[in-house]
Amino acid sequence: MKTSFLILLFASASAFSFAQKPTQSIRGIVKDKLTKQVLPGASVIIQNTEPQKGALTNENGEFLIENVNVGRHDVKVQFVGYEPFISQGLILQSTKELYLEFELTEGSIKTEEVIVSASKNAFEPLNNLSVVSTRSFTSEETERMPGGVNDPGRVALSYPGVQRGQDDAENQIVVRGNSPVGILWRLEGIDIPNPNHFAVVGSSGGGVTIFSAQLLAKSDFSTGGFAAEYGNAISGVFDVRFRQGNFEDRQHRGKIGILGLDFATEGPLQKGKSSYLINYRYSTLGLLSSMGFNLVGERVTNDFQDLSFNLVFKGKNNKSQTTFFGIGGLSEERYYPVELAENRNPRVLNNFEDRRRPANMGATGFTHTYLPDNKSYIKVVGALVASNQSRFSDTLSDTNARFRYDTQEYRDTRFVTSAIYNRKLKEKLSVKTGLIYNEIFFDFLKNTLPRNSLLDINLDQRFINVEGKGNTRTLQLYTQFSMSPTDKFTVNAGYHIMYLAASNKTAVEPRVSMQFVPQANQRVSLAYGLHSRVLPLMTYFVTDSIGNYLNPDLDFIKSHHFVVAYHLYTKSKMRFSAETYYQNLYNVPVNVDPTSNYWLLNNSSDFPTFEAESKGTGENYGLDLAVEKMFSNSYFFLVTGSLLNSTFAKADGIKYNSRFNTRFSSSYTLGKEFSFKKGGILQIGGRFLFNGGFRYTPYDPILSAEAGRYIEKAGAYNEGYVAPYQRLDTRIAYRFNKPKLSGNISLDIQNTLNKLNATSVGYVAETNTTELQYRGSGLIPIISFQFDL
Repeated sequence: MKTSFLILLFASASAFSFAQKPTQSIRGIVKDKLTKQVLPGASVIIQNTEPQKGALTNENGEFLIENVNVGRHDVKVQFVGYEPFISQGLILQSTKELYLEFELTEGSIKTEEVIVSASKNAFEPLNNLSVVSTRSFTSEETERMPGGVNDPGRVALSYPGVQRGQDDAENQIVVRGNSPVGILWRLEGIDIPNPNHFAVVGSSGGGVTIFSAQLLAKSDFSTGGFAAEYGNAISGVFDVRFRQGNFEDRQHRGKIGILGLDFATEGPLQKGKSSYLINYRYSTLGLLSSMGFNLVGERVTNDFQDLSFNLVFKGKNNKSQTTFFGIGGLSEERYYPVELAENRNPRVLNNFEDRRRPANMGATGFTHTYLPDNKSYIKVVGALVASNQSRFSDTLSDTNARFRYDTQEYRDTRFVTSAIYNRKLKEKLSVKTGLIYNEIFFDFLKNTLPRNSLLDINLDQRFINVEGKGNTRTLQLYTQFSMSPTDKFTVNAGYHIMYLAASNKTAVEPRVSMQFVPQANQRVSLAYGLHSRVLPLMTYFVTDSIGNYLNPDLDFIKSHHFVVAYHLYTKSKMRFSAETYYQNLYNVPVNVDPTSNYWLLNNSSDFPTFEAESKGTGENYGLDLAVEKMFSNSYFFLVTGSLLNSTFAKADGIKYNSRFNTRFSSSYTLGKEFSFKKGGILQIGGRFLFNGGFRYTPYDPILSAEAGRYIEKAGAYNEGYVAPYQRLDTRIAYRFNKPKLSGNISLDIQNTLNKLNATSVGYVAETNTTELQYRGSGLIPIISFQFDL
């Protein structure tokens, strides 16, 4: 059935042909990147059109260009005293007006430097204070990236220094040898919990992103050297922004596919002054299982739904703006036992297990941005944020009697306030300062029944391992100055302070970065920062058998991070980048038992459920290389390669390889488009990932034979590693445009080669040998039909 399903015919796309290529409008706004002031009189030109089309912005910084042929376009923006900006590869559809927001950087530039300087903009981060290890990404990129499937986490696998976590079925990422535990997610200026369906406690990823590509605006992703405004992160930061809905016309999008049903609508609430944008998605993952494609396993079901929205209200003359935003997701993963008792293998516990894992997350709030004068802006954010992750695990006896052996419930609700003040003090001196306050209400419970085998169940040993209910708070303060003594040299310096009431701990984190531009097409940057990460809050409420808290005084995980970067831009719209980094970690939780090798950052999720101490250390260093061609001339590519070394030490100071010390990672991504005269576009692409294998500890054959189970070899922790990771993802899509209907038909083939990658090593007692264990999914075809009205 799999074979017949994959023989898909795109010839039906010819039914969408028509006699004349349709047109549509491009509108938007141009602002100063630093002060957010609108720029009247800016020139906006659509390149490579005949005759040339363009417009000047009006007194409100807005522009409108009508009757533009559908397809891909490059739009160039210029204004006296500012660096030119080019946005390339923009898609204009026949039924969907394109709205663009441009932010220009002030500075002098010579005529001969314009082409190279403008071509840099596609790679530039939105945050001008992030000068190393940061790049922006767009919703269009998440759609066309092979293997991306509209998911920021999966798209990031194409970037240097990033590799997949341990499970192919999940979107967790490892950044420069760091555990996924250290990732920060931010939305509209506030920190949010893990925004992924099927998330587990302490993780930063899951199975499917809750973010909808329909709402994503241009956003930033950082892998190190974070600006002062980012706290509570030691490995990576996703700074996500929502786009605005159309202020003039109503537009609707419907999408049906293997992953689910998707509907989005947008338009004006009051024409020209306010807009709405709403997206709802409901999963149909059961279709995959019925066709023989299992995302997790044969006896596993996955269901999810999510809703996102953004309402925007403009103030007079664009001097203020208020938004109301929200994101929410409900999901549940269910593991079933083998149905017939006689078919269950007594040696395989999950043959008897019935496990349910609901995971819900939501965030809703408002932002208000106000421009008190022409040199500053103030932004205030308020939000209600909640997450609820549970696990209910039952086991069936050989007579089908049911026992609940594990109950875990983790509820976390937060009232969040954020405030930012940004001011241009002088022509080449600015300051950005702000705060983030969280009032946290929590309810944690972990009730466990230990067992060694199917029949080894002792009800008298049931105990509560985690129990906490109450409230606490965090406060983050930051200030950062940016100074440019010359046109070629910029210095950013500041600090970040973080406080957690639950442990009464405070971290003061200095941050500094510098950037030198010897030529218009070259950039040398360096950054240093001290970064901290709050432990999963339930760590502080781990109890012993009589209810005493074991970890009330654990400190933040801390990390000194150094980055040096070099970027070279070419007139052919390519970029070469090289970054070297060094990271020194300390205060990492380890087990107080000296015989244990536990180190928190060897895990992708979870938290220590025993007495721990903040005496672990770690070290990551490496080199990231990338060659990238932005989308132009109907194709793009991105080739990356990284060398890394990742080690850790417990309280005794002895160094070991970390779980994620894979030694190297690489990615090869390519996409090509073929345009047709009547407006159709055929897209093909592929991405190949080739990384070092994850680490494991070899077994001791003598002790394992005596015990009948896997016994690790003493002194050899994480000395072994599984075979290199390999994965190919491919994509083919056809985009069509009719006067009143547009859309695309796409087929994303996840794991095209149907290759399972080893993630760990298991023990075979009968032969006293080990065997590789595999997690993740095989080949998964994801077909979808999208229509825009």
